Amino acid sequence: MAESQLRPFGHEPTAIAARRVLWVGAAVAALVLTVIAVLYQVVQRDMIPRVARLTERAATIPPAPRLQVHPHSDLVALLQQEKALLSSYAWTDSTHGAARIPIERAMAIYVQEQGKKQATAPATSSAMTQDPRQ
Repeated sequence: MAESQLRPFGHEPTAIAARRVLWVGAAVAALVLTVIAVLYQVVQRDMIPRVARLTERAATIPPAPRLQVHPHSDLVALLQQEKALLSSYAWTDSTHGAARIPIERAMAIYVQEQGKKQATAPATSSAMTQDPRQ
């Protein structure tokens, strides 16, 4: 082998430009620090005083009509009214025979009807599974 083809063992000085890498790293670090300093100044000079002015303003009362003076008691009254509707009988349309019944009674009727449907369902489903050509 020729002398030029033999490479010495160890570090090759041209493989990494260490000085260039350090300069690029220092530039990136300086840029990051500059951006942080600028953002800090913007927040201190502009944003904090704006927020302080907004919080110092007195709350404006909306124009009339202010409909709910006591919202908690209004909610309690609404819930009582809905409970009364769900637990009482009343005609909703007496000419067509439509009435309102308590929710517990309506659920019981629904369960009874579903029980009757399920009792008759296996007989009809077994008839459907049979081959119609027989």
